[in-house]
Amino acid sequence: MGHDQRFKEFLHAFLRDFLKLFFPRVEKRLDFQSTEFLDTEVFTELHDGRRREADVVAKLETRDGNPKRVLIHIEIQTRPERNLNERMAEYYSLLRSRYKLPIFPIVVYLHGGRTGPAIEEYREQLWETEFLRFRYNGVWLARLNAEEYVERDPPAGAALAALMDRSDKSRRRDLASLRVSMLSRVVESGLDEARQLLLIDLIETYFPLSAEQMESYQRLVSRKEHRKVQDVELTWAEKLMEKGRAEGRAEGRETGLIDGKREALVSQLTAKFGPLTEGVTKRVESIDSLNTLDAMLERVLTATSLEEMKL
Repeated sequence: MGHDQRFKEFLHAFLRDFLKLFFPRVEKRLDFQSTEFLDTEVFTELHDGRRREADVVAKLETRDGNPKRVLIHIEIQTRPERNLNERMAEYYSLLRSRYKLPIFPIVVYLHGGRTGPAIEEYREQLWETEFLRFRYNGVWLARLNAEEYVERDPPAGAALAALMDRSDKSRRRDLASLRVSMLSRVVESGLDEARQLLLIDLIETYFPLSAEQMESYQRLVSRKEHRKVQDVELTWAEKLMEKGRAEGRAEGRETGLIDGKREALVSQLTAKFGPLTEGVTKRVESIDSLNTLDAMLERVLTATSLEEMKL
């Protein structure tokens, strides 16, 4: 699953939590029972002629009726991109023209960037005269303090902390302990299993540990007080296996099932043992037996080191 799709699913499930974390004044103004997602809108009128699809567009009513309805438009960017500010202005114009509603535009940056959240601008001028100034909100996750958001309400902040600054200068505890804290925050949140697994997926995907850090993490999580964390990680791994099987069935070919299981195995290995070497990744990609992949997917659930996987 790519970054965009993963975060679309997150924002569909946790739009209110996201706004409460980064735009609390906006969150207080909105009636979330009225939320209607309009993400299927495709724009072809942009000047370069390419088809674009807005990442997340939600229509909501306000609590005080002033204005009655608004749009929340969120774009997800892996990194800053040239001409993004111009594209955001175009999206704003097209959405405003189509729905005749006020819009609150946001860009979420997964990596890089400046201190955030921040207001960003797009300007147009001719000679000495400025004719257009468009502003939108930028959230630079990598510039926020991970430990701070692990402790914040709502618990979705603990999952987003996986993308935040965890450098030595910004944290008080080691990475293994921080990961345990993130996962514990989610499993003790009281959320239903489906919503917990969405948050766990963010942590497992974006908070890899080195082999040494993973050993420390395994020692911590094996303690009795972290049994719930162990259980939810096993559930996440099992769901990932099921997804691989489902993708293979949908393609209707054995090769599709093999590709899905390879992807699931790489994801589980990375989540459990940290970044994989190119050699290990290639060896996984070379496995063409469903029985072998099934055996490896079972083994990774109980393996305590990458050496036990015999890759």
